[in-house]
Amino acid sequence: LDQAQILNSSMEKKAKQFDRIVGEWKMKVDGLSMDLDVSQKETRNASSELFRIKNAYEESVLQLDEVRRENKNLSNEIKDIMEQIGEGGRTIHEIDKIRKRLENEKLELQAALEEA
Repeated sequence: LDQAQILNSSMEKKAKQFDRIVGEWKMKVDGLSMDLDVSQKETRNASSELFRIKNAYEESVLQLDEVRRENKNLSNEIKDIMEQIGEGGRTIHEIDKIRKRLENEKLELQAALEEA
């Protein structure tokens, strides 16, 4: 009987020790589960933010391409206008030369007419 009580007492101590170990592990598991939940929530938030930023980036790239196309078109228009201005300046110069030549011819004809 004494041996049975000693064995029973020893088993109860081991059972308590196992219960304590199981309790510690349960606390660790609960803590890790909470950490996992927090990490998953943060991951979902980060993923949503990444998606939002990616969409904003893609929209910005599209706008940049549109601005570049518009800039190129405006640059070509400016180039065409500058060429027209240059041609206009040459035309004005040529017209002025013709006007002076015709004016000289007129004076020469007037002088010849007066002599005659």
